[in-house]
Amino acid sequence: MQKFKEWIFADKSRRDDLVETYNRQFNSSRPREYDGSHLNFVGMNPEITLRQHQLNAVARCLYGGNTLLAHEVGAGKTFEMIAAAMEGKRLGLHSKSLICVPNHLTEQIGSDFIKLYPNANILVATKKDFEKENRRALMAKIATGNYDAIIIGHSQLEKIPLSQERQQQYIREQIEETVRNIEELKAMNGERFQKLLDSPKDDTVTFEELGIDKLFVDEAHLFKNCTKRCA
Repeated sequence: MQKFKEWIFADKSRRDDLVETYNRQFNSSRPREYDGSHLNFVGMNPEITLRQHQLNAVARCLYGGNTLLAHEVGAGKTFEMIAAAMEGKRLGLHSKSLICVPNHLTEQIGSDFIKLYPNANILVATKKDFEKENRRALMAKIATGNYDAIIIGHSQLEKIPLSQERQQQYIREQIEETVRNIEELKAMNGERFQKLLDSPKDDTVTFEELGIDKLFVDEAHLFKNCTKRCA
C-alpha cells in the first residue's frame, strides 16, 4: 500500500488529475455555514452577550428555515430560541412565535425570556392554564393577542387541532412524495384521515386560527416519529 501511494504522488500530473477527480466526485458539496456576527439584537438586555456559537445558531434559525439546535446541555439553546423569535419578528420574518416546552418549564422559560428581552410582550401558560376548563380561554388569548411570543407546554400543543383541510393536504403531499409506496399509501389514505379526525383534540380554535407563523419546540426529540401520539 505504501508503495502504491508513493507511485500515485510521484507524478505531479497524475496526482493533480486524481485530486481533481476525487474532489469533483466526492468532495463537491459543502454544508452552508452561518455567521451571526452581524446581527443586531434590538431590545436585548445589554448586560447579556451571546457567544459566537449562539449568534451562528440564531442566524441559522433566521436564514436556514427549519433548524435543529443540537448543542449539548448548558450551551444556551433557550437564549437562542428566544433571540431567534425576537430578531425574526423585528426583521419581519414572522409576527407571532409559539415556543413549546415541557409542561413544567413554561414559567422558567418565561422568566428567561424576560431576562433576555425585558420589554417583550409574552404570554406564558401557567399550571392553571393546563386544566381542561381553562385551555379554551388560553387559546382565545393566543388567537386575539398581539404577543411577541407565547410559551405553552407540550401537552397543550398536542391538544390544538389542525384544520381538516390542512391535515388532508399534508397527507396528500406525503403520498405524492413517496412515489415508491404510492399504492400502499393510497390504500391507507382513508384510514389515516379517520385516525386524524378521531384523535383527541380540544374543541377550540384550530392551530391556523391562532395566528402563529413561527414554532419553536424545546426537547423536540419527544415528538420524533410520534404519528400515533401526535396525529
